[in-house]
Parts: sequence; structure tokens; C-alpha cells
Amino acid sequence: MVNLLRLKGKALFNASTIMAGVGFLLFGYDQGVMSGVVANQSFKEYMGMGTEESYNSALIGAIVALYEIGCMAGALSTGKVGDWLGRRKTIRLGCAILCVGAVIQTASINVGMMIFARIFTGIGNGLNTATIPVYQAELSPPKNRGAHVSFEAALLAFGVGIAYWLEFGLYFVDGEFPWRFPLAFQMFFGLILLVGTYFLPESPRWLQSKDKEEECKMVLARLWTDEDTTHPRCIAEWEEIRDGIELERREGIRSYKELFSKGRMNNRYRVLLGMGGQIMQQFGGINGIALCMHAHARPRIISYYLTDIFLQAGMTHAIAMLMAGVDSIFYFLGALTPIYTIDRYGRRFLMYAGLIGQAVTLIIVGAAQYCVEAGMTQASPAVIVFVILYNAIFGAAWLGLAWLYPSEIFPTALRAKGNSMSTGANWLGNFVVAMIAPVLFQYAKYWTFLMFGILNILFLIPIYLWYPETNGKSLEEIEVLFANDDFKADARSIAPSIGNSSALEEKRDVERGSRVPSIASRPASVVKEAPNTDSAAAQIKNEYDEKADGPNYK
Repeated sequence: MVNLLRLKGKALFNASTIMAGVGFLLFGYDQGVMSGVVANQSFKEYMGMGTEESYNSALIGAIVALYEIGCMAGALSTGKVGDWLGRRKTIRLGCAILCVGAVIQTASINVGMMIFARIFTGIGNGLNTATIPVYQAELSPPKNRGAHVSFEAALLAFGVGIAYWLEFGLYFVDGEFPWRFPLAFQMFFGLILLVGTYFLPESPRWLQSKDKEEECKMVLARLWTDEDTTHPRCIAEWEEIRDGIELERREGIRSYKELFSKGRMNNRYRVLLGMGGQIMQQFGGINGIALCMHAHARPRIISYYLTDIFLQAGMTHAIAMLMAGVDSIFYFLGALTPIYTIDRYGRRFLMYAGLIGQAVTLIIVGAAQYCVEAGMTQASPAVIVFVILYNAIFGAAWLGLAWLYPSEIFPTALRAKGNSMSTGANWLGNFVVAMIAPVLFQYAKYWTFLMFGILNILFLIPIYLWYPETNGKSLEEIEVLFANDDFKADARSIAPSIGNSSALEEKRDVERGSRVPSIASRPASVVKEAPNTDSAAAQIKNEYDEKADGPNYK
């Protein structure tokens, strides 16, 4: 029987990926759960908004949108908290806060209590969303880091689906239970993740940054071998981590001041890329696309108000909730595809493909919505179909990309801070779009869809100009990739091990046919063209998996 406290090799990699996925499943569930709650008549009555006269759309909007402010606050705090507590303890703290917030939401007796609970819950979710991608990226091997983080994003979509289908089933139950239970059910996933962190190791890069060298080596040994700290593969990665952190220490980068300074490592450039990717995700339309089925329909935001949207389309409440569940299935299916494509085609290819696909579908939606507003109601199905298709395309590209790219591009000393800023930008963009979308739909109407479509086209420009490919590189290679020429020259002389493990690993996999070569050309190592023969990494043989205790031995 597997000793859960001492998972090793592939079992440990799989466990860490699953637990990270549970964290994003919780994130998705939390995003989708309010769709059914705010549409529930019992909830409206309990909050004093059960009639048309007493209904306050602004107050409902505050209950939903202020959650994002809590998420942004939690995400921004990880810059300090994540470096202080480490990745695992930060996730535990986020889960604990989220569970307490879920209890308060479930027990809410008035609007004020519900708003406080939503903000408090958001702080915990913000901590998790800013930390989990970093933890997963720091644990994953270069060749499938993209697939691991994309798996998290896929479970985000799955979490949205769970929320929709649960609320559809509870629609046929009377009383307060149909809206209180879904709010309480958040704790189930939060407790799984909290307990799961006790079976997982700390990030080896965080350990090395805190001078816990032996613990770092042991984590690598558990990941790649049967706890053999002398195995060449473990030594190779440890050398990379050690040299990368030493390079950072020579630059003295630790504070927010260095994060927003150019310096030799171009940290400001990295921050702008990370935050820019998250802003592009939000302003690509995912949280601003509403289905205005007729000229006088009240606009709603799709991620939070999908059930209400279908109600406004003339559907019964039950059918509206069913359609929300159907939409979530296509969203999830789209989100599964990057697990198989992102490490094969590369980050940039999916960025381009996602933006183009989103632009095309939104422009078609805008044209169909124009017809609806002109009285041609037969165009309504086209609006529904292409919004669902838009969601699937978004899931296949930008859903995971916006979380993956920032987790890769920062040096270890600034990774928590940099990712906290990019995640904070995500939540800020989420909030802004959620606030302005109703106004846009009221006054701009079908032009709103066209505007988001045009923005997707414009976003192709910064991707082409400023976003380099990171596919297949170790985090230490990426660390040097963004630096200036002087820093790269220093890396060649004092950090010769950077690039060894990823280059040898790719060479070994391709030669043995165990991995399809990436169609996205892997940029040559920014440190060296070939592995350093003086490094322990050079001892790795192409057939090292034949050793009984070889990498990912089971």
C-alpha cells in the first residue's frame, strides 16, 4: 500500500497536480455558485428583494462583484505572505480563510453580512489563486509544466460546471436549502485542499532560497527517484536552482522596488507582461459577455449571472439552469485541450489562436445581436451558440495561459511578488469589466460584443512584439531569458549548470521516442549551446530511466 506521507516519483507529481487542480476547481466553483444563488427567489426574499419593486440590481451586483475586491486583496498580500510562510502554508491559510468565509455566507441573515462574507471569502481565494500556479510551476519539469498548470485551469471550468449542475438539481427543492447548501459546499473542496497540502512537499526553489539546501535536495530526490539525493538527475536540477538563486542574490532582488525596476534582469518588463496577460484575459470579454436576448433585456455578466441571462431569453427557470449546465460542459471540454496542446504547440501559438478565435466568435455574436435588436428574433439561437463557442475557445487558450505565463517568468526571489501583482491585475480587470458591462450593454448594445472582438484583435500586437516563447525551458533558463546581455554573460561564466537538465531531458525523450517533439521550436539555451561537461548534470545518460531508481521511477 502506498505510504501517502512519503509519495515519490510519478505518484508525487500526480498528487501535487491533483491538489493544485482541486484549488482551481474550488476557484471555479466559487465563480459559478452565485449564478444560481442570485437568481433564487428564496434568496431574493431573504435579502429583502423578492418583488419587482424591491429588487435592487446594484445591491445584487455589490454582493457579486465585491468578492473580486477581496480576491484582489488576498492575491496582492501573497507577495509578502508567500515568501514568509512558503507555498504550502500560504495555500493552507487561504483555505482556512475561505472555509470561514463560506460558513459566514451560509449563515447570512442580511445583505451586509453576505457582502462581508463574500469579501472575506475572496481574500482566501485570492491567496490560493496567486500561490497555486507558482507552487505547481516550481515543482513541474520543463517539458510538461504547461500541461500541469493547464490541468488546473481545466478543473476551474469543471468547478463552474459543478456549481451550475448542483444548483439545477436543487432547483426542485423548496426553502432556503437550495441557496444555502451550495454556499456551504465550498468548504468541501477547501478542506480537501487544506488536508492535501500535508501530504505534499514544499517547493524546492523556496527551500533553496531560504538556505534549506538538504531539504531542497530531498524534495528533488522524492520527485525524481527513490529518495536518492546523489542521483545525477536530482543533482542537475539542484545545481540549476542553486546557481539561479545565487545569480539573483548578486543582483540583490527581493523587494517590490526591485520588482518595478528595470535592472539587469528586466524585472519591470516581466511584471508588465504578467499583468498584461491577465488584463488581456479579462478584457478579451470572458467576464463581460452577456446574452441580451431582446432589446429591453437587462444585461448580466456571464460568469456570475448566466442563469439570469437565460431567464431573460424567455426560458423557464429550470431550462435556464439546465442551459447554464450545458454551457459549462463545452467550457470544460475546451479547457481540457491545452493539456495536450500547450507543450506541443507552445505558449505563443495558443495566444494567437485564442485571440483570433475569440475575435471571430464575438464579431458574429455582435452581428446576430444587431439582428435581435432590430426585431429579427430568429437570430437569438446564433447569439447563444456563438457565446458557447466563444467560451470553449477561451477555455482552450487564455483560461490557462494567463495563469501559466506569469508563474514562469519571474526569478525565484520575486516569483511570489510578481505573481501576486499579475493575479491582482486579473481580479481588478474582472471587477472593472463586471462594473462597466451593464452600462455598455445599456447604451452601446450590440456594439459591446464588437468592441470586445476588436480588443482581441488589438491584443495580437503586444503578443507579437513582447511575449517570448517559454516552452520547454526550466524556470532558471527563463530567468536568464529576459535579462540583458551583461547578465547573460555573467550567467555563462558563473552559472554553467543552467539549461542542462531541460536540454538533456528533451534530447533523451526525443531520441527514445517517449515524447513528441514540440512543434513550437524550443529556443536555444540562453546560457549555453550544449551541456556543461564539468557539471554533475553531464553524468546523466540518455538511458537513465533503465536504472531501477531512475527519474519518476514509478
